[in-house]
Amino acid sequence: MALPQTKSLCVIGYKPLTNFLFDFVHPVGSILLYRYEGWIVVLSSLIAAVASILAMHLADQAKQFQLKNDQQFALLSGAIALGAAVWSMHFLGMLAFELCVTVKYAPVPTLLSILPAFVAAWAAMRWISQTERGVKHLWLGGAIIGLGIGVMHYSGMLAMRTAADMTFKPWWVAMSVVVAVLLAVLALWFRQQCERLQRLRAWRHVVSGAVMGAAITIMHYVGMAAATFVGLAEFAQPVPTVDRWYLSTLVTLGAITLIGAVIAQNMIVRQRQLARDLQFKEHQMRVIFQNAIDAIVITDAKGFIQTVNRAFEGMFGYQAQHLTGKHISKMIPDWKQLNAYAKKRRQRDTTEKMVAERQGFHADGHEIPLRIALTRVVENESTFCISFLMDMTAFHTQQNALEKLLTEDPLTGLFNRRGLMSLMRGIASGAQSHNVNRGMILLFLDLDGFKSVNDTLGHAAGDEVLITLSQRIPGVLREEDMVCRFGGDEFVILLTFTEHPRLLASKIADKLIESIQQPIRLQSGQEITVGCSIGVAFAWPKKKEEIEELLEKADAAMYLAKKSNAGKVVFSSI
Repeated sequence: MALPQTKSLCVIGYKPLTNFLFDFVHPVGSILLYRYEGWIVVLSSLIAAVASILAMHLADQAKQFQLKNDQQFALLSGAIALGAAVWSMHFLGMLAFELCVTVKYAPVPTLLSILPAFVAAWAAMRWISQTERGVKHLWLGGAIIGLGIGVMHYSGMLAMRTAADMTFKPWWVAMSVVVAVLLAVLALWFRQQCERLQRLRAWRHVVSGAVMGAAITIMHYVGMAAATFVGLAEFAQPVPTVDRWYLSTLVTLGAITLIGAVIAQNMIVRQRQLARDLQFKEHQMRVIFQNAIDAIVITDAKGFIQTVNRAFEGMFGYQAQHLTGKHISKMIPDWKQLNAYAKKRRQRDTTEKMVAERQGFHADGHEIPLRIALTRVVENESTFCISFLMDMTAFHTQQNALEKLLTEDPLTGLFNRRGLMSLMRGIASGAQSHNVNRGMILLFLDLDGFKSVNDTLGHAAGDEVLITLSQRIPGVLREEDMVCRFGGDEFVILLTFTEHPRLLASKIADKLIESIQQPIRLQSGQEITVGCSIGVAFAWPKKKEEIEELLEKADAAMYLAKKSNAGKVVFSSI
């Protein structure tokens, strides 16, 4: 299609030209009318828009590159694509322009006119790639881009060679440059706003590129409207530029080729960046894998070892080269069972996980308590297993030390009250789960005469007495019986029975009284003697409340024994 046609005659008479920068009247010339070839106008606009969108994308991509050279290359290639598009759009627009005289273009000035386009494009790329952009920078960037496009346009028009004289309307020239600047600022502002709005962020390249392409196109045709061609008509109708088909095809193919080359080159740079990222991440994972505190082993689905880290070598005492291809059950016998459990717990994300505590075996044969986190990974129809192993030896040691601290009397090394209650609950739970008629006897023992030892000889002597008795008491008990220092000079002896609790309790109580009454020699060389009173209670407790009740009964019986003659044993009446 063609834009609005001119009149059939190109010569419309003489007219004095008084709208120049300076008053000037052409003595003999006439104003030549013109027209545009529509499809070339559309093609030029399309090239400007596509190249602008590409430039916006490349500028954004440059910020993602890690290497400075890659960033600069992306900006430069984007500037080349945008600059070439600006120039191609201009030259195609000039080729779409038809006059009633022969029009040619001087090669050197035409090619040199591309330089301002590159400057403008480079300014646009630099502005887009910046992270901090204020209003001042927005107008500065738009001004450089608009002025660059204007300089390119008017320098390109000066490359025209024709018999007609070309003059410009000053106000139209100024308006064309202002329009270019405003539209360039608008394009940069649109991009800025699209980046801030999440819903438009994906369209920021298209929106801002389309506005930038419109800025280039509108500036060109407004600039063309600023020109007036004066001379004698050579033809009755406007005719195409010399070699228009050849030149338009050449420029279009050149622009497409250049844009394609820029895209291809940036894809290559992007691929190199991705390859570097993958190598870096692979290096990171290798460092993490080899320097992890926990042992890590990767096996196939059947358990044959593919690779292990250094912690695994140190934990089990094997070298990695001797483990490859071996089955992991040599170190972890229960691995097959854990793998089967993990397979049953298959999850939707193709990952199966299993965490458990099992025993492992060192190369020298000693056992290693392990916490194992086994993960089955299914990927591309192949399955492999990653096992993370934590040596629980230190944890168990700390746990035992903490348990000992919480349940053991620090002076005598016997169980304290907390330890006694825990032991009683364990016995009750075991009897209930195994359905065994197993009862408990508590002998609540309080020393007689101990207070006078503390008052006359001091607490150090009292501690010696308690330590000595804590060593004597277990000697009169059975192997399965337990002694607890309940507090102060009170001890509790726990016995278990299945029958004849009174007989068993009386027998043990008599032995305790006899053993305790034996003289105690202190470090000072002095000998002292203490006695004891014992309260006895027995029952078949199953619950926590029943255990506490049994303890209260034994305690009450002990107080009754204290009120009676020293050394007496009292059984709970309940």
